[in-house]
Amino acid sequence: MNPTMARRHAVLEPLLTLDPAGIDQLPWWPVPDCPGVVAKELWAAGDLHDALISYGSGCATPGRSHLTAHQHIWVVSGSASVAGRPIVAGSYLYVPPSTAHPITAGAGGCLLLQMHRPLPAGQAQ
Repeated sequence: MNPTMARRHAVLEPLLTLDPAGIDQLPWWPVPDCPGVVAKELWAAGDLHDALISYGSGCATPGRSHLTAHQHIWVVSGSASVAGRPIVAGSYLYVPPSTAHPITAGAGGCLLLQMHRPLPAGQAQ
């Protein structure tokens, strides 16, 4: 994610609340080399990232594997195919380290909440 996407948190705060108006005010940034896909970082601390990712109808990301991180994805709205598996609003997807996860949005597009969680140092797979 683009490090300028949202405020960075040097330390983990006990509670951060973003209401819908606050989330709406955060900027959307184009995902490089993925036309029709934009991301909005909600929170980050070091290598931890939580972001909304919006896909236009039929738009895609390559879903390259992350050798040293877990991905947790929740489908907020719409539908998509992830590594050939159909997912719909309300679905959850866990992507372990080193797992490719190409995503293609369904006909109505989709909105995903993605959480990037790196492995502890020295635990790369």
